[in-house]
Amino acid sequence: MNTSIPTRRSVMRWGGVLVLLGLRLLWLSAYSLNSDEPQHAHVAWSLAQGAMPYRDVFDNHGPLFSTMHAALLKDLGERSDILWWLRLAVVPWYVLALVATWFIARRLHSRGVADATVLLVGLFPIVFLKSGEFRTDDAWAALWLSGMAVAVLARGRALGWFFSGLLFGAALSVSQKTLPLAVIALVFAAAIWAPWWWEHRRLASVNAFALLVGAFVVPGAFVLWLVLQHDAAPAWYDIVAYNMAPTGHSEPHGRLVGYLVLAIAIVGGTAIYARRLDAMARWRAFVAVHALTFMLLIWCVWPLPTEQDFLPVVPMAMLCLVGFVARSSVLPPRGNAVFVAVVAVAELSLVVARAPPWRNALAAEEAQLRVVIDCTNPADTLMDAKSGGIFRRRPYYPVIESLARERFENGRMPDDIAAWLIANHTMAAIDGRYPPAAQAFIVRNYRPGTAGVRMAGLGLPAADGQQRFTLTLAGDYVVTDGQREVSVSIDERPGASRWVLGAGPHTLDAHPEPLLIVWRQAWDCGWRPRAQP
Repeated sequence: MNTSIPTRRSVMRWGGVLVLLGLRLLWLSAYSLNSDEPQHAHVAWSLAQGAMPYRDVFDNHGPLFSTMHAALLKDLGERSDILWWLRLAVVPWYVLALVATWFIARRLHSRGVADATVLLVGLFPIVFLKSGEFRTDDAWAALWLSGMAVAVLARGRALGWFFSGLLFGAALSVSQKTLPLAVIALVFAAAIWAPWWWEHRRLASVNAFALLVGAFVVPGAFVLWLVLQHDAAPAWYDIVAYNMAPTGHSEPHGRLVGYLVLAIAIVGGTAIYARRLDAMARWRAFVAVHALTFMLLIWCVWPLPTEQDFLPVVPMAMLCLVGFVARSSVLPPRGNAVFVAVVAVAELSLVVARAPPWRNALAAEEAQLRVVIDCTNPADTLMDAKSGGIFRRRPYYPVIESLARERFENGRMPDDIAAWLIANHTMAAIDGRYPPAAQAFIVRNYRPGTAGVRMAGLGLPAADGQQRFTLTLAGDYVVTDGQREVSVSIDERPGASRWVLGAGPHTLDAHPEPLLIVWRQAWDCGWRPRAQP
């Protein structure tokens, strides 16, 4: 028996897997930091410090992802290159998504289609770049695709449907975006298999019950835990109320109606078309229309569409494309391999264009974290828009992301961040997209400096006579020209360069050059203010 072809295919398959993993590792620092990454890292770090999700730290995502990575944050400790390690930690989610995709493709088509699909999905720019970021969507997509794979392979066994439900429930515990995915899946499952379900209603009922029980295990465990920890109300606010609250912008009702009409037409057409299909063809139709309809939902009515929203359905869309090319004979026998090679090269070229692997896109974040770690203590608070400081508590509870910015803009959230900074005696801040009043307060009371980290302080112009200034944040300060300490007289006391100053008005004697008053702790750690204009 000739075993050369299977052996050659196995070598090529595993070789392709190793190439994808090698590229995945090579690119860990190449793509720019996304603001979601430090937010998720900060939540996981907070849990590692003993904080409760939702009650002690804001998180508008499910608790599973941060809970799973909390121990890792604790073991890694405070380090400036933390995001490189966290990106490395989510590589298994990327691998799991590809493995699940392979099993679905192998079941619905063939090994050749499965191999080609995994290669093209793994190199697809959205999947390759977004799956490499430290974000909840990595786990969400991997768990959803794994649940789909188990469902495809279940073959009517209740245990298989239970484990499928377990994975879907885990996906829901990572991201609420699982709900629209699941609703669309259930609608098309009913459209495609309703006659079969009625004919085999006893078996279908058992499997449906097993699926439902499995789906409730992980979310149910988290709900029980949150209730016992008296954290259910904050969790409801963060996960549901905050995400669903109006932003003040006009809602896309026309697009929603258009989407519903289109979706109903797709469901009706699918139900009619599925009557003449065999079992495998029904599954192929299901993954196609499910992926298409969810993509249309994102394009048409999703409030804030992002590339990562497509992660669970891009693999299925790619599977449909590769399966169509393989089954329709639109290309000559050797044309399929050429097609896959050309598409793979094009995808890799797009990845290189978007994120050159020779670029260290995390360098700025690492430099900023180095200043935060060196110049602040664990007891200090640090203001940032979306937890860019990672290892320090934030004085302001909500993160300032897209929804919050829209609500600030439309007056649905109070711009009272300055009061929180004063109340928590916050002496360090990182620039971000703050609402106007908060931005003005930070610019006025925090000096920009090393690695873009702002520290509490004021800039004072040169003065021929006595000058008055008002300090908002009490503390230990250093008077400097930016490079060295300068001895001055404040409030008519003997000259010195280091002062303990209370909040409120002060007087400074004449000085012939512009001066800066900066937080002493930052100055002593080596942080230096940016020169005044």
